[in-house]
Amino acid sequence: MIGGLENVSMYDPTANLNKAPEASDELGQDSFLKLLVAQMQHQDPLNPQGNEEFIAQLAQFTSLEQLMGVNTALGDLYAATTSMNNASMTQLLGRDVTAFSDQVPYDGDGPTDLHYQAASDVDRMTITVLDSDGKVVAREELNGIPAGEGSWRWDGKDIHGAQAPEGTYTVSINAADELGNPVTVSSLLKGTVNEMSYATGAPIPFVDGIEISIAEILRVETGGSKEGDEA
Repeated sequence: MIGGLENVSMYDPTANLNKAPEASDELGQDSFLKLLVAQMQHQDPLNPQGNEEFIAQLAQFTSLEQLMGVNTALGDLYAATTSMNNASMTQLLGRDVTAFSDQVPYDGDGPTDLHYQAASDVDRMTITVLDSDGKVVAREELNGIPAGEGSWRWDGKDIHGAQAPEGTYTVSINAADELGNPVTVSSLLKGTVNEMSYATGAPIPFVDGIEISIAEILRVETGGSKEGDEA
């Protein structure tokens, strides 16, 4: 596995969209003290403000000033973390990964393996391959599938026996146990991370041209490794 990638902190680049106030709009320390002096000069001499009230106002200002300092520090930390995360994600480039995805690429040449992961033992399972228009291209019924990862070799032919063209296909899987209860079986994508996009502010890897999220990556292996040889 790649060191430091397993526990990469996730972040939302849109979490801090509120515009920071302009410097001229902020109540600084000098402005606050001027307000206090003006308040003392214009207070009612028959009903003067007590020292306790001034002390309370000063305490509130001190707390606000400290919170503003914390907010600035957190902003700097956020920027540094974002930069580190973006840099660390580049380590995925050229790596072989296994990720959850119902989208799979097909080069239009011969058979290809479609991978899946079953949450528990499966009695009956149907794998359906759909094209970009949602039309059924191929379908296979499988029986006696054990829990864990597995694969089905699609011959690349459609339901009419014709060669399917190159493109991105959708894999739909329905499964049930021996009692007829549904079993979760997830489609897996195995391939190489050949692109990393930062268009949205967050790193988005592409596996053989198919977009996935960092959270969908199940396993990372060294580039060009054989299946099962983990980094």
